Amino acid sequence: MGASEAIRDSALSARPYVTTLTDLHKAAHDLRTPLATVVQGIDALLEIQDDNSLRARKIFELLRRNVFWMGEVLETSIERRQLPASAIDLVTLVEDTRALVEPLLTARDQSVTIEAGGPAYVRADYGGIARVVLNLIDNASKYGPSGDSIRITIRRRGAGTVVSVIDHGPGIPAGERHAIFRAFYRTTAARRSDRPGVGLGLTVVRDNVEAHGGTVGVTRAKGATRVWFYLPSHRTAV
Repeated sequence: MGASEAIRDSALSARPYVTTLTDLHKAAHDLRTPLATVVQGIDALLEIQDDNSLRARKIFELLRRNVFWMGEVLETSIERRQLPASAIDLVTLVEDTRALVEPLLTARDQSVTIEAGGPAYVRADYGGIARVVLNLIDNASKYGPSGDSIRITIRRRGAGTVVSVIDHGPGIPAGERHAIFRAFYRTTAARRSDRPGVGLGLTVVRDNVEAHGGTVGVTRAKGATRVWFYLPSHRTAV
């Protein structure tokens, strides 16, 4: 066997390990936001001085949902478990996902408004699409300014639905937009900033959307960055 064949065989044998490491990186990336939310919730509980049991109950419920979310991420990403698809309303999913990260948004003095004309049903894995929305909200919050009002629009388009997350951060240069969905790619501005990241959030978005037969994209206009994804619609509710 020649040197080139040996190198090729070594590369082929290493491929499964590289894939596993990438999946672990993606899982770790998706766990950061719910973990940060849990920390924020614990801090809020420690600040409660009076007997405000209703507020404490709401915070405990938020912590429970985030812990459940982390378990789903681990099972799906590391064990490669494929969850069954079902008819889900994207409006409800977006509202639920926003609630998961509410403490982080509050800490950054940011808000998220949701604009929708009514229910928008798609046939999808709820957890997979929730990961998409969570990553897009997290990106918009991380790179948007303090006090930013992040908009999420849910619109019918042809035989599907488009969900857009819009923020007022520095944006993505036109010359780099084609690359932002690649694994481990970070824009020049992101690398120069003090914001943590490894360049996997938008890869998770792309992979989950394309697994559902959808598409993703990004545009910039009037000082706002819009990252969107399209999914085929489902006609009726469950």
